[in-house]
Amino acid sequence: MEKDYNTERPDLIIKEYGRNVQKMVNYALGIDDRARRTRLAYIIVSVMEQLNPTPNPNDEYYLKLWNHLNIISGYKMDIDFPYEVLTEDVHSKKPERIPYNDNHIKYRFYGRNMEKALRDIADMEDSDEKQALLIHTANQLKIKYIVWNKDIISDEQIAAHILHMTEGKILLPSDIELVSANEILKQVKAEEAELQAKANLKKRKPVKKSVAPKKRKTSTDRRR
Repeated sequence: MEKDYNTERPDLIIKEYGRNVQKMVNYALGIDDRARRTRLAYIIVSVMEQLNPTPNPNDEYYLKLWNHLNIISGYKMDIDFPYEVLTEDVHSKKPERIPYNDNHIKYRFYGRNMEKALRDIADMEDSDEKQALLIHTANQLKIKYIVWNKDIISDEQIAAHILHMTEGKILLPSDIELVSANEILKQVKAEEAELQAKANLKKRKPVKKSVAPKKRKTSTDRRR
């Protein structure tokens, strides 16, 4: 008797329906009569529904089953489909590639929004408002750098980064003193310690206090 090994069988096209469904589809393809072939296709789809049931079957669910039937047949199932199924050309067509944003971020730890803010400041006319915005943004850059890198950065380095991000349009005045790097580090560490303490507190389970059972009064106690 010749043994039938899975390794020698054709690959399953859709594994979730098993080999028997694939055999039934292949049998249906060999039927010459279109009406009979269509009736058998409905039976196969009902079997597929039993193998992969859903709590709320709808048109989308049944469309998927008929599409799977067509795929298993290699798109050769010539029947009266109750739904408009996908053809091989449409199914195998690759979706159009979505273009990636080609805007290059010069410093990832600052982010795109900070670079945009600096470019907007560079386009402003000289004024006290522009100077105030520049100082505020420079301080934000310093905070972002330290939070990201957990390291100290000098005001001169911040000025160099601003000059680079604005393509030489903004030079931070040398007499401007930004927020202290050490103070930022202290604040960051304090916030991290606070978050860790809250996390540890959540992990602790409340200890239930044991209550001693009340002593029953005896007849002697009642007489007293």
